Amino acid sequence: MNTILFKITFIPRFIRQFFYKRFNPVLFKSAGASVGNNFKVYNRVYLKLYRGGKLKIGDSFTMTSGEAVNPISRNVKACLFINNNAILNIGNNVGMSSPCIWCNERISIGNNVKCGALVTILDSDCHSLNFVDRQKGGTFDAANTKCKPIVIGDDVLIGCNSIILKGVSIGARTIIGAGSVVSCDIPADCIAVGNPCKVIRFINK
Repeated sequence: MNTILFKITFIPRFIRQFFYKRFNPVLFKSAGASVGNNFKVYNRVYLKLYRGGKLKIGDSFTMTSGEAVNPISRNVKACLFINNNAILNIGNNVGMSSPCIWCNERISIGNNVKCGALVTILDSDCHSLNFVDRQKGGTFDAANTKCKPIVIGDDVLIGCNSIILKGVSIGARTIIGAGSVVSCDIPADCIAVGNPCKVIRFINK
């Protein structure tokens, strides 16, 4: 009985994964993205690449999106939003599980970076900090929204449910603990955790 139930739940999921693994490279390229070799994106994703925006992804990129591929992600869909004239660069051998990346200006992610489930990366406040602008909405709100580039160095590990905010630089080989909110620069070769995220110790090379 357990074997039958396993097959009933696994087979439809396997078919969807098989389809989207082949469909997603076409989706990304048709949207104007540049993708490298061995590009693997499992299941349905939300991709919005506006005119003038640039998305460049290196070799051996893997991203899972919901469908319980990574149980921690549950069924949350991966989202990549690249606004007008914004640039999102992702290096080689990067792995992500159901991330949400909002790129309003520039986000650079290095080589060999691993992002745990449900990591959010925002280079924008998304709304003006002035309540009058927010009341007016539309172009008033958008025009007065603050943005600053994000840089994530090589070999960084970002724990699940972490949030990386605008203007942040994370040094190479650093580990960001699960559930952290990174609102200021974090140096290389350390472990940093918390809200706000702070260095708890450095890693011996």
